Amino acid sequence: MRHLRAGTFALFSLALAFARPVAAQGVPERSGFWFNVGLGYGSLGCQDCGSREGAVSGGLALGGALSQKVMLGVGTNGWSKSENGGTLTVGTVSALIRFYPSRTGGFFLLGGLGIGTVHASVSGLGSDSETGAGALLGLGYDVRIGHNVSLTPFWNGFAINTTNTDANVGQIGVGLTVH
Repeated sequence: MRHLRAGTFALFSLALAFARPVAAQGVPERSGFWFNVGLGYGSLGCQDCGSREGAVSGGLALGGALSQKVMLGVGTNGWSKSENGGTLTVGTVSALIRFYPSRTGGFFLLGGLGIGTVHASVSGLGSDSETGAGALLGLGYDVRIGHNVSLTPFWNGFAINTTNTDANVGQIGVGLTVH
């Protein structure tokens, strides 16, 4: 029980250490360059798939703020799973818009259009890739932990459509955003 109380106290102290500088700065500022990296869990599906597959998923984005409410950028999102000598990877590269409905709030909506790739490889047999249109929709919340740094829980959905196949991924995770 003593270890539990000590751990709780340590987490509370850490939260207070981060909260003081954040509260003192007033309105969060979104201006200039921004960068985000995130990691989480993704669930892959497709039009003719019988079920969804889960695996590691993540993303990387960077850009510039147009205002306190609108940030533009480019980003990539991906999902990959290896099993029994085979690997399937899907991903997008997109032009992004990140919209904050409130000038001072942390909640945002994310959208993007670009290209997507589906890549499959089997050990000893080779690999193949297809490229097509890619789209991304998402939402998240920036939780300030420093002057221009936020912990960002997110949910994204991205889809890829090629001539012969399609894929869609729902991803949930946490990222680090620098504003």
